[in-house]
Amino acid sequence: MDDFDKDFPGFDWKNTPAYKHPGGKDCPCPKHEYIREQINVAKTLNTNSKNTDNDKKPSSNVTLKFCPDHYNVYFKEVIPAMPLKYRIITKIALKLGAVVIQQIPYMMSDKCFYCKFGSGGFDKKVELPPI
Repeated sequence: MDDFDKDFPGFDWKNTPAYKHPGGKDCPCPKHEYIREQINVAKTLNTNSKNTDNDKKPSSNVTLKFCPDHYNVYFKEVIPAMPLKYRIITKIALKLGAVVIQQIPYMMSDKCFYCKFGSGGFDKKVELPPI
Protein backbone atom coordinates (compact mmCIF):
# COMPACT_ATOMS: atom_id res chain seq x y z
CA MET A 1 0.00 0.00 0.00
CA ASP A 2 2.81 2.41 0.87
CA ASP A 3 4.68 1.51 -2.31
CA PHE A 4 1.56 2.19 -4.36
CA ASP A 5 1.12 5.62 -2.75
CA LYS A 6 4.78 6.44 -3.51
CA ASP A 7 4.57 5.27 -7.12
CA PHE A 8 1.19 6.91 -7.84
CA PRO A 9 0.83 9.97 -5.59
CA GLY A 10 -2.62 11.53 -5.60
CA PHE A 11 -4.27 8.64 -7.46
CA ASP A 12 -7.69 7.89 -5.95
CA TRP A 13 -7.89 4.12 -6.54
CA LYS A 14 -11.05 3.72 -4.42
CA ASN A 15 -13.21 6.03 -6.52
CA THR A 16 -11.71 5.35 -9.96
CA PRO A 17 -13.19 2.55 -12.08
CA ALA A 18 -10.90 -0.48 -12.28
CA TYR A 19 -10.47 -0.23 -16.07
CA LYS A 20 -9.00 3.29 -15.72
CA HIS A 21 -6.27 2.21 -13.30
CA PRO A 22 -2.65 2.47 -14.43
CA GLY A 23 -1.36 -0.84 -15.73
CA GLY A 24 -4.84 -2.28 -16.33
CA LYS A 25 -5.26 -5.66 -14.71
CA ASP A 26 -1.65 -5.58 -13.50
CA CYS A 27 -2.25 -2.44 -11.42
CA PRO A 28 -0.54 -2.72 -8.01
CA CYS A 29 -3.44 -1.07 -6.13
CA PRO A 30 -5.13 -2.93 -3.23
CA LYS A 31 -8.33 -3.44 -5.27
CA HIS A 32 -6.49 -5.33 -8.02
CA GLU A 33 -4.36 -7.19 -5.45
CA TYR A 34 -7.57 -8.46 -3.83
CA ILE A 35 -9.01 -9.50 -7.20
CA ARG A 36 -5.82 -11.41 -8.09
CA GLU A 37 -5.84 -13.12 -4.70
CA GLN A 38 -9.48 -14.22 -5.15
CA ILE A 39 -8.71 -15.57 -8.62
CA ASN A 40 -5.78 -17.57 -7.24
CA VAL A 41 -7.94 -19.00 -4.44
CA ALA A 42 -10.64 -19.99 -6.94
CA LYS A 43 -8.06 -21.64 -9.22
CA THR A 44 -6.59 -23.56 -6.29
CA LEU A 45 -9.99 -24.82 -5.16
CA ASN A 46 -10.90 -25.76 -8.72
CA THR A 47 -7.72 -27.75 -9.30
CA ASN A 48 -8.08 -29.46 -5.91
CA SER A 49 -11.62 -30.53 -6.72
CA LYS A 50 -10.51 -31.88 -10.12
CA ASN A 51 -7.66 -33.84 -8.55
CA THR A 52 -9.88 -35.83 -6.20
CA ASP A 53 -10.47 -39.47 -6.97
CA ASN A 54 -13.52 -40.34 -9.01
CA ASP A 55 -14.26 -43.15 -6.54
CA LYS A 56 -14.75 -40.61 -3.78
CA LYS A 57 -17.94 -38.65 -4.17
CA PRO A 58 -17.92 -35.18 -2.70
CA SER A 59 -20.02 -35.08 0.43
CA SER A 60 -23.54 -33.87 -0.15
CA ASN A 61 -25.06 -30.93 1.60
CA VAL A 62 -28.05 -32.90 2.88
CA THR A 63 -28.22 -36.55 3.88
CA LEU A 64 -31.57 -37.91 4.99
CA LYS A 65 -31.70 -41.26 6.78
CA PHE A 66 -34.96 -43.21 6.73
CA CYS A 67 -36.02 -46.49 8.30
CA PRO A 68 -37.41 -48.98 5.72
CA ASP A 69 -41.04 -47.97 6.34
CA HIS A 70 -40.43 -44.26 5.95
CA TYR A 71 -38.06 -44.83 3.01
CA ASN A 72 -40.94 -46.38 1.06
CA VAL A 73 -43.37 -43.70 2.25
CA TYR A 74 -41.03 -40.95 1.09
CA PHE A 75 -40.60 -42.32 -2.43
CA LYS A 76 -44.12 -43.69 -2.95
CA GLU A 77 -46.23 -41.06 -1.18
CA VAL A 78 -44.33 -37.89 -0.28
CA ILE A 79 -42.55 -37.18 -3.58
CA PRO A 80 -45.60 -37.99 -5.77
CA ALA A 81 -47.76 -35.73 -3.58
CA MET A 82 -45.44 -32.73 -4.07
CA PRO A 83 -46.42 -29.98 -6.51
CA LEU A 84 -44.84 -30.56 -9.93
CA LYS A 85 -42.16 -27.89 -9.52
CA TYR A 86 -40.90 -29.31 -6.20
CA ARG A 87 -41.15 -32.88 -7.44
CA ILE A 88 -38.87 -32.05 -10.38
CA ILE A 89 -36.42 -30.11 -8.20
CA THR A 90 -36.29 -32.99 -5.70
CA LYS A 91 -35.61 -35.55 -8.40
CA ILE A 92 -32.86 -33.39 -9.90
CA ALA A 93 -31.26 -32.88 -6.48
CA LEU A 94 -31.32 -36.64 -5.89
CA LYS A 95 -29.72 -37.36 -9.28
CA LEU A 96 -27.03 -34.72 -8.83
CA GLY A 97 -26.24 -35.93 -5.34
CA ALA A 98 -27.07 -32.65 -3.63
CA VAL A 99 -29.48 -34.64 -1.46
CA VAL A 100 -28.69 -38.21 -0.45
CA ILE A 101 -31.34 -40.54 0.92
CA GLN A 102 -30.07 -43.51 2.96
CA GLN A 103 -32.12 -46.46 4.06
CA ILE A 104 -31.08 -47.55 7.54
CA PRO A 105 -32.10 -50.78 9.30
CA TYR A 106 -34.90 -50.89 11.85
CA MET A 107 -32.32 -51.17 14.64
CA MET A 108 -31.20 -47.60 13.89
CA SER A 109 -34.70 -46.15 13.57
CA ASP A 110 -33.85 -43.61 16.27
CA LYS A 111 -31.79 -41.88 13.55
CA CYS A 112 -34.65 -41.90 11.03
CA PHE A 113 -35.62 -38.37 10.03
CA TYR A 114 -39.36 -39.06 10.07
CA CYS A 115 -39.26 -41.09 13.28
CA LYS A 116 -37.63 -38.14 15.03
CA PHE A 117 -39.29 -35.15 13.41
CA GLY A 118 -42.31 -36.49 11.54
CA SER A 119 -45.87 -36.50 12.77
CA GLY A 120 -46.63 -39.21 15.29
CA GLY A 121 -43.16 -40.71 15.16
CA PHE A 122 -41.28 -42.37 17.99
CA ASP A 123 -39.36 -39.86 20.12
CA LYS A 124 -40.99 -36.97 18.25
CA LYS A 125 -39.18 -33.63 18.44
CA VAL A 126 -40.86 -30.30 17.83
CA GLU A 127 -37.92 -28.58 16.16
CA LEU A 128 -35.79 -29.48 13.17
CA PRO A 129 -32.12 -30.26 13.59
CA PRO A 130 -29.57 -27.54 12.82
CA ILE A 131 -28.14 -27.74 9.31
